[in-house]
Amino acid sequence: MKDAVKFPNISNSMFAYISISIAVILYGTTLTATKICLEEYSTPALMALRMSISALLFAPFFLTIYKNIKIEKSDLKFVALMVLCEPCLYFIFETNALKFTSSGQAGVVSSLEPVLIILLARMILKEKFPRLAYIGLAIAIIGSVFLSILSDVNELAPKPLLGNSLQLGAEILTCISVITTKYLMDKYPPFYLAGIAVFGGSIFFTSMCLFNGEPLHIVVSPSIFIVGYLGILTVVAYALYNYSMCTLSPSKVSPLLFLLPVSAVFFGWFFLGETLNMMQIASCAVIFLGIYICQTFSKYARKKEEEKALLEQQKQEETILTDKVEYEKKVETTV
Repeated sequence: MKDAVKFPNISNSMFAYISISIAVILYGTTLTATKICLEEYSTPALMALRMSISALLFAPFFLTIYKNIKIEKSDLKFVALMVLCEPCLYFIFETNALKFTSSGQAGVVSSLEPVLIILLARMILKEKFPRLAYIGLAIAIIGSVFLSILSDVNELAPKPLLGNSLQLGAEILTCISVITTKYLMDKYPPFYLAGIAVFGGSIFFTSMCLFNGEPLHIVVSPSIFIVGYLGILTVVAYALYNYSMCTLSPSKVSPLLFLLPVSAVFFGWFFLGETLNMMQIASCAVIFLGIYICQTFSKYARKKEEEKALLEQQKQEETILTDKVEYEKKVETTV
């Protein structure tokens, strides 16, 4: 099924690279924006408002372009898993993480996402994962642990170990959601799936507010503009991210995801005055080293598998050609 949303047709995929870069940088701002809004809103109220704004922006597409699309019964469980992991549980973990750690540290922990996606995908698909890549993943996780342990306890990060652990949990949830979404993309438009996720998140967090007896009210302050920004950005980021994922291979997208920690640290410093001490900077370097090792050896293993598959294909073609020549010789001899 073709996605009805059209994007500029640039043959060299430059637009796709620009799209993912903008999406990742903008997402880095959401960590800082969310931390600011949590001073006036609870987690359910903030997410209900954010998801509701996004749902209103998605609504015109579902009333026009996507009105005839129906989800098959066999896919309902996968759609439910996708929505449950992200945005529902993911944003519960992330927003609570930002109560206990700085947006910059949360962004650095988020850089583990591409490695976790590769690992989880290979576990599910039963593909081989190089031993050195496992070592790289272990180094990255150890770096994230030290980033938390060596963090200074302050007003912006009162419990960094707890906050960074929650952020790591959020990244695991988003990895499950990404893999599920990739499976569903073969049948449904990416932007349609993003809308389903937003509508599901809006219902989930609004129901949570009602269950807790918490009124959905808008705080008249500058933060309301930030909530609006988060709602709009959710739609924009989904559109740009999904477009790039459909255009570029994961190996080309993954390196650009490292813009996230840079963006998160920068905006956390610019708007909130967050800083990293020398030990935290060293921990960040360890994380990036582990990710580099993991991705380098994963790409090497993937290249070897592709070369092996190509050789097997060539052998099959040679065998078919040989059989054909022998058959023609037999026919000629018979005649």
